[in-house]
Amino acid sequence: MPTSVHRLWTQHADRFEKSDRSRRYAPRRKLRKWKRHVAVTRSAAKLRRHAKVEQPRLSRQDWISGAVQKLSEDSVAALRVDELAAFLKVTKGSFYWHFQSREDLLEAVLTWWRTLMTSETTTIVSRLPDTGWERLRVLLHIGLSTRSYAPGGPFELTLRDWARRSTRVAQVVREVDEARISFAEELYRQAGLDPETARDYGEAHLAFVIGAHTAFPSASRAEIARQREIAEKLFLPRHLAEKDKNQ
Repeated sequence: MPTSVHRLWTQHADRFEKSDRSRRYAPRRKLRKWKRHVAVTRSAAKLRRHAKVEQPRLSRQDWISGAVQKLSEDSVAALRVDELAAFLKVTKGSFYWHFQSREDLLEAVLTWWRTLMTSETTTIVSRLPDTGWERLRVLLHIGLSTRSYAPGGPFELTLRDWARRSTRVAQVVREVDEARISFAEELYRQAGLDPETARDYGEAHLAFVIGAHTAFPSASRAEIARQREIAEKLFLPRHLAEKDKNQ
């Protein structure tokens, strides 16, 4: 057979053999391709599920609010991250988006309470376009409330119990109490009382609010309303201001 013809025949035979082999192995290649597709799809789905679990479904404040609610019902020692997550109906993965540890959460809770009881309260009351007496009345109503985080309420009582075992927390509680007394004292002075009397009423104001929650922890709305009426009679001594003016 001539060389050129032999070469052509060989090339044609090779192409035929490759084509035939391709037809014979095509189903296997399709199967392998399908398996790779399934594997990639499953991996992607797993990553999506993992992302859903790990993404921060709750904000930092949501966790703080949940902790405040739990601490209003039990002690600091009883607060557990897994139980708090179950209470909020999320996984612990969300917690670690915002906090490094349980202690980090407790510190955030303490900071939140301190801000709420001092700067936020004073800002709200000070913005009222009223006299010192009316501002004092509003301050009394804020303290005598059914909210768990009200001054002297269930949450604060838990913090005060915590302060008995923690010098750090005890210092924060003392600073908050002094800030409250100083603010009430300032309002009494604005209302017309002399500095010494204003200080006395500032301290008595705080003691009454905390004592009312301690003595009547489960007071109804009607009972709270009655406590407010009593507090207004005791801690809004307008007659003393009038007396100072006349002297």
